[in-house]
Amino acid sequence: MMRRRSIPQNQDLTIDAIQEHNTLHVQPQALQRRRPSVAYSLDSNNAPNLLRRNSLRRNSLRTVQFSMALRKHSVAKTELPKPKVENTYKLGPDQWGKFRQHQVENVIKNVFEVHLKDSQYDPEKSGSLACELSAEIKTRVKALEFKRYRIVVNVILGQNKEQGVEVSSRCLWDANTDNFASYNYHNSSIFATGMVYGVYFE
Repeated sequence: MMRRRSIPQNQDLTIDAIQEHNTLHVQPQALQRRRPSVAYSLDSNNAPNLLRRNSLRRNSLRTVQFSMALRKHSVAKTELPKPKVENTYKLGPDQWGKFRQHQVENVIKNVFEVHLKDSQYDPEKSGSLACELSAEIKTRVKALEFKRYRIVVNVILGQNKEQGVEVSSRCLWDANTDNFASYNYHNSSIFATGMVYGVYFE
């Protein structure tokens, strides 16, 4: 604790006199009882060292945090994705897993009969309608679960005026594993041809 003596009444009460009086009568034991940080703050010579030490500590902490964040980012970036399936080293489908033509033809037939039963040909909407039919056929064929088969669907729509139309296709594939299915549909206003190709993917 610091003890201060009372200032004589006959002394002028100026600010300099009060500060000098208080500084001269501060007991040294009071400085020793204080914490080191307080003692250093009272010494003008040690104040720059204390500030420099605190700034170095803050900078080192920021460096450690930045290096840890950079290390996490590099580990996450270089991590390889896990394989979804293991290699089976199979070069062909199982006998029960081959592309079944009759089932796919039934799928095309059902989709055409549901969506084109009472449809009239519209040249502005025929393109979007063909895309919708292709997407639905592809979804239903994938539900049959032909494993490792890539499914390709092609739908052709046109106006029915009793004209002759011939549709042909040519593919390069393995006749032992790959196959296709097609179905033709027509009413009084529109005709449609659907083709589905099943290509085995090793």
